[in-house]
Amino acid sequence: AAGAKRMNINDGRFWFVRSNGGNGSYPVTLEGWAVVLAFVLGVMATAVTAYAVQVVVPEIPWLGFAVFGVGMAADATAFILIARSKTDWSITASDYFSGKGTR
Repeated sequence: AAGAKRMNINDGRFWFVRSNGGNGSYPVTLEGWAVVLAFVLGVMATAVTAYAVQVVVPEIPWLGFAVFGVGMAADATAFILIARSKTDWSITASDYFSGKGTR
C-alpha cells in the first residue's frame, strides 16, 4: 500500500535487518551504515597501530601481532554487539527491500 511504513525500521529502533543468509545483520539505515563504517575504520586503525608497534618496538616481535589480535577482537565485539542489538530479526534484507515487510 502506498505510504506504508516498513516494519519497525523507520521508528529508529532498528538499523539492520536479518541478512538473507540467516544469522547476519544487513544495514538499512544511515545509522547502520555508520556502524559498518566505524568498524572498517577501527580495523584500519588497528592495523596501523599494530604496524607502528612493530616498527617502534622491533625487539619484541610478537607485540605487534598481539596488538592486532586484541584490537581486532575489540572491533569485532563492538560491531557485533551493536548490530545484534539494533537488528530486526523478523524480516530479511530481500523482504525489506521488496516491500514485503511493510505494515
